[in-house]
Amino acid sequence: MADGNGSGALVEDRACGVLVGGVVGDALGAGYEFGAAPYGGWPQMIGGGLGHFDPGEWTDDTAQALAIARVAATGADLRDPEALDAIAAGFAEWFAGGPADVGIQTSRVLARAGACADAAIMSTAARAVHERTGRSAGNGSLMRTGPVALAHLDDVQALVEAAMAVSALTHHDPLAGEGAAL
Repeated sequence: MADGNGSGALVEDRACGVLVGGVVGDALGAGYEFGAAPYGGWPQMIGGGLGHFDPGEWTDDTAQALAIARVAATGADLRDPEALDAIAAGFAEWFAGGPADVGIQTSRVLARAGACADAAIMSTAARAVHERTGRSAGNGSLMRTGPVALAHLDDVQALVEAAMAVSALTHHDPLAGEGAAL
């Protein structure tokens, strides 16, 4: 992640902040998601929520972001078919473990794609779900985009293309990809 100007450590610190901040924020919000618990004016790691999470436990958003981060950490270009296959395999493996809660759109796609999905299978499942429901532009793919951005910090075009490609694994509607790219 070095940028050639001697500030590689600063970039790495900020990258860690993006990942840790996302995980902590997700775990903090898990118990409050969709109004599952009343907010008393000061957030706490209460757990609970739709997935009956333990205090400090993250949701499906972080689990998927971690699957992306594992691939990004290899230095892969997230637009490459092999990288997208690895991300899809990470999503499928996580889903096969029976997570406590998964967004409706993502759950439908991952169930249809199956435990051995690659990018082509998963994207095809996403398209089929979209065609059946007429909608698939939820925020699920946006919520896992931090690692996509970190993988392409120095190339805005690559970042946009990768965000849209990773989004399309589970969210066929281009609006979801555009939201992730933004």
